[in-house]
Amino acid sequence: MNIPFTLLFVASIITIIAISILRPFAISINLTDVPNNRKKHQGVVPLIGGLAMFIGFLISILSSTVDLNGIKYFILASFIVVIVGSLDDHRDMSVGFRFLFQATAALIVSAVAGVNIESLGDLLSRSEIYLNSWSVFFTVIAIICAMNAVNMSDGIHGLAGSISLITLASLAYLAYLNSNIQSLTIALLMCSVILPFLVENLCIGRPKSKRIFMGDAGSMFLGLGIVWLLIDLSQGDLRAFSPVIALWLFALPLIDIISIVLRRIIIGKSPFKPDLNHLHHILIRMGFSNNLVLIIMISLSLIMTIIGIFGALSGITESKMFIGFIIVFLIYFFISYLLILKIDRPPNPV
Repeated sequence: MNIPFTLLFVASIITIIAISILRPFAISINLTDVPNNRKKHQGVVPLIGGLAMFIGFLISILSSTVDLNGIKYFILASFIVVIVGSLDDHRDMSVGFRFLFQATAALIVSAVAGVNIESLGDLLSRSEIYLNSWSVFFTVIAIICAMNAVNMSDGIHGLAGSISLITLASLAYLAYLNSNIQSLTIALLMCSVILPFLVENLCIGRPKSKRIFMGDAGSMFLGLGIVWLLIDLSQGDLRAFSPVIALWLFALPLIDIISIVLRRIIIGKSPFKPDLNHLHHILIRMGFSNNLVLIIMISLSLIMTIIGIFGALSGITESKMFIGFIIVFLIYFFISYLLILKIDRPPNPV
């Protein structure tokens, strides 16, 4: 099975061109991010990463030999979330309005395209757990969760893009081993459009004045692409890996969003109200530099992804992989909770 290297190069070049064209346009219409109490970057930053990545992906996938009938609804759903995300980046939308369009995109993927989570696998060493009539509902929730998980990880420069790149690269590898050319092409093209974005987002060889952000458009596009591939490769008779492996390949964003929602509910806050209690925020509040936090988060993501790939290739039982994931989640949840208590504890009176 040949890897379309020329197509990947084209995707990166188109993304670079799109960034160059969109940058002055975004500034002229105030499609920018402004520093506030939660956002500590310098100056206004164009929110064009998501648009540029989608343009690079769309033009390159339309130029590929992939059967578009198999992914036309993914393209449609991606178009919806990118447009709505861009509008949200330009003028903040209500949570309910954003969720409505996320659900619409998720329903297109699930109910129309038929890309559904039909089985959770043999998680309890008894028998395979089938969702049956709950399949569409569970899939829609999973898609919305994935899009928001990537969005919530977009808290420091390079984090959401790097974690997404790790997950997509692992999916490309497993798709290659399974000879799934469609999923392989999608995963590699998404990796190819992320790379030029990361160069601009991290200002690698570029002045900080040239920094761009992916915005909600980018995080939702990447989240949708990742969850599409996770479902496609973990379901059916020709699946590349078992459903529980999908948890490990997307572990860090998934664990973080579940942890943060649970903590907010426990203390009586709205699960949709933003705060500074994501792990990357906690580490920064402890005094770690942004670059060190990025390295730590990338390392954690790599470790969990490698565990997932090892589990997929070595034949470890699904129940053991599931128990391992639960243990990692509990460790993450309680350590982050204790760190928050320590940071937020008022100083002792002198």
